[in-house]
Amino acid sequence: MNRTVRWCGLAFAVFAACPALALDQPVVWRDEDTGCAYLLTPQGGIAPRHRRDGTLDCPDVSANTGMVEGMGRDIARGLDALQREVERLRERYNNRP
Repeated sequence: MNRTVRWCGLAFAVFAACPALALDQPVVWRDEDTGCAYLLTPQGGIAPRHRRDGTLDCPDVSANTGMVEGMGRDIARGLDALQREVERLRERYNNRP
């Protein structure tokens, strides 16, 4: 029985990996007007292509303008605003009659 369980487990692992192997890789397409790169999937999806540093893969986007850094700053600002609001609500709750 132990051998049967192993073979069933192995067969399950092989069959579970088959759908992932059937997916096609996206194709890179570059827009002739803007020069920006996009990823096209065989199913019809499209997404902008990003460089390793997080910037869009466009010729007019400089390499030092990182989208990830800007997003981090925006998140930090939002968390600071949320913290100030929580402190304000805490003071209002503690000062009620």
